[in-house]
Amino acid sequence: MTPLFVWVALALLSVAAVLVLVRLVRGPTTLDRAAAVDVFVAVVLCGVAVAAAAQGSIVLVPVLLVLSLLGFAGSVAVARFVGRDDR
Repeated sequence: MTPLFVWVALALLSVAAVLVLVRLVRGPTTLDRAAAVDVFVAVVLCGVAVAAAAQGSIVLVPVLLVLSLLGFAGSVAVARFVGRDDR
């Protein structure tokens, strides 16, 4: 049986993911969309962390590491891209 905190956390993360996807679709600028993708990666990271905590295993820790590194690399790439446009 899954504890109640898992269902509450997953429900809140689902709401956050839907709101971020709305910002991703409607975002007026590219920077808004890039920030939405970054937040979406963070929401997915939190979802994987909740799943790992609910299972009580450390098998998903490498997945968390890879996702966080991909999110960081994407944020740095977008920042460099936006920085070049400002010059």
